[in-house]
Amino acid sequence: MFFLKRFIPIITPLLVFLTLEFFYLKPDFIYFFILALLVIISVGTWRIIGKGLVTLEARWFYLLTPLSFIVSGLLFILFIENFFAKHLLALALSLFLGIFLENIYTYIYRHEKYQINSLENMSNYLNLSSVFFLNSSLFGFFVFLNTPLWQLSLISLFASLVLTFQIIWVNKIKPSAALLHLVVICLVLFETFWTVSFLPTAYFVNGLIVTIIFYFLNNIMRLRLTGRLSKMLVRRYIILCGLIMIVLLVTAKWI
Repeated sequence: MFFLKRFIPIITPLLVFLTLEFFYLKPDFIYFFILALLVIISVGTWRIIGKGLVTLEARWFYLLTPLSFIVSGLLFILFIENFFAKHLLALALSLFLGIFLENIYTYIYRHEKYQINSLENMSNYLNLSSVFFLNSSLFGFFVFLNTPLWQLSLISLFASLVLTFQIIWVNKIKPSAALLHLVVICLVLFETFWTVSFLPTAYFVNGLIVTIIFYFLNNIMRLRLTGRLSKMLVRRYIILCGLIMIVLLVTAKWI
């Protein structure tokens, strides 16, 4: 059984990649493929965790990151027209899922080889990608399918709440200490999503704007609650995010 767990970080991403490739052939069966991905990722993640993480809370929180990453990535694929970009994204999603599962395996079964904070950092990267994929897709639904903005805003708000809480948990921050930060971050992201939806820019540009705000707020929160925040770091994040935002808006194609 232990021998089989060693190959889960390889088998699970391979099955995800094949599922996405089959989805390209039969896109009308999207609900079936979403269900298949949920099952594959859930079984793979829970099997590799085994009894290494005894609490049910830990199992669900570690499962949340790969599920949101792959499903939001699938939604983003719906709006990609380039043939090669679709297959490249499917490969990238599968590859990073494998890296995440490998980190879990190392953390539980090869802890002496585990690099400190590698699992936390990988979770943060995948969560950030999920925010981009999901919000870009929601803006795509708004632009191309005329989906009511209030519905999409609530979905974005819920996703922001869940993923921010996951970041709080994976960084070992007490939820009670982060409650106010969680509320403020979710409200700011909700207002950002609503405001950005009126910009005459492409759906993925709007999604990237929300992602930059998410990145800034969550990193400031994480540093503050872990006692590592300083004026220098605040300035660094403001300059970094500000420059990215300026370059993005200047180079973006305005519709």
